[in-house]
Amino acid sequence: MPAPIVFLDTETCGLDVTDPIWEVAAVRRDPDGTETEYHAFVWHDVRAAERLPESFRADHDARYRQDMAVTPFGMVDDLRLMFAPPEDYRQRAHVAGAVPSFDTERLGRLFRAQWADVPWHHHLIDVETLAVGWLRGRRHALVVEGTIPADSPAFPPPPWDSDDLSRAIGVDPDQYARHTAMGDIRWAMAIYDAVMGGAR
Repeated sequence: MPAPIVFLDTETCGLDVTDPIWEVAAVRRDPDGTETEYHAFVWHDVRAAERLPESFRADHDARYRQDMAVTPFGMVDDLRLMFAPPEDYRQRAHVAGAVPSFDTERLGRLFRAQWADVPWHHHLIDVETLAVGWLRGRRHALVVEGTIPADSPAFPPPPWDSDDLSRAIGVDPDQYARHTAMGDIRWAMAIYDAVMGGAR
């Protein structure tokens, strides 16, 4: 039986694993296509955002609502309900997103601080990696069928620009509220569906 997928994204006060999370969003997609959304601001010392680059700090200051924020441990409880891990580990939800390890590493620290196991499957789905594989596979298929010559330029090796990857598979990144938790999820979902053949 297919496992659920949870598209997940966090916004943080820096790139270090100990920098606080200030926004989190998740969209759970069950095998029957049902989608469930979660979004929250996460309580933190707002002085931690002072180290952010100017544009990211401005976004934090404009959108973050301390009066509406859940505690980090409250967020852990909410996400545990969102993931609803079954007894069969193989049926646990798989996390998907753009570099999802960034998010799971930080969230995992909070789960473990509460003496709780992380509720997701250990196989993470990076939509940017999916896009690279799809683009290379598509080029190979076109070469085999003779549509393009074998010496035509291949998609470049790393480092990859996520916006370039997105546009190359037909997903315009400018149509999404990038660098917001839910905006990045919607963008990642569009990439996933473009590659995997889901509805967009």
